Amino acid sequence: MAGVPGRRGRWLLAGAAAVLVLLLGGGYLLLSTRNADAPGPASLDAAPDPTTATTATGAASPEATGTPDGSWRVRDDGKSFVGYRVRERLASLPSASEAVGRSTQVTGTMQVDGDQVRAVRVEADLRELTSDEGRRDNAIRRFGLESDQFPNAVFELTEPVTLDRAPADGRQVSGQGKGRLTVHGVTREVTADLQGRWDGSTILVAGRMPVRMSDFQIQPPRIGPVVSIEDDLTVEFRLTFVPA
Repeated sequence: MAGVPGRRGRWLLAGAAAVLVLLLGGGYLLLSTRNADAPGPASLDAAPDPTTATTATGAASPEATGTPDGSWRVRDDGKSFVGYRVRERLASLPSASEAVGRSTQVTGTMQVDGDQVRAVRVEADLRELTSDEGRRDNAIRRFGLESDQFPNAVFELTEPVTLDRAPADGRQVSGQGKGRLTVHGVTREVTADLQGRWDGSTILVAGRMPVRMSDFQIQPPRIGPVVSIEDDLTVEFRLTFVPA
């Protein structure tokens, strides 16, 4: 009968449907698991165990003496970073995933006095922000942060940070830092949650600050027809300071 597919036609239709299901299912799995291996939030590395730490000669490492008081600068070794963490939504999926981008092009200074951090200035090159998705990075550079036009982000402390206790060798301290963040040519007051540890020759600092892109006149970029980025994001950083 005209219009009714034969056995061969039914098999072809069934095969096409199966391929479509596999493609859609595979695409859903790929998109839903994107960023599953995104790096964790910025945090301090585990403190070395003083009972097991040894020098190159095999002798026990000496304990640090003195205090961390004085001037410090970000160590130029490509390991310190400033970056973002934001929820990214795919239009075809019900749940958001996490996008993380980081720049290791960071400079900065810090002044420590007892249980207070007196001054901090950190600058990051946003043109070097890199995530696991090149299209996202390009969109942020051209349409989001517009980092080709506004290449640098700067954070400056506006009042001293009083730590929860005086720094001691290998002991973690915490505090809140109020300052000014300049991004996209706009400056806003922000508050950063901070953790730090002095290890004798270095000070390791990790922190986070919640911001809204719209507060900095940044339009959350849309990458193609299926991906959008939420307005709220977290600026995060991990910095290693050495004596200036």
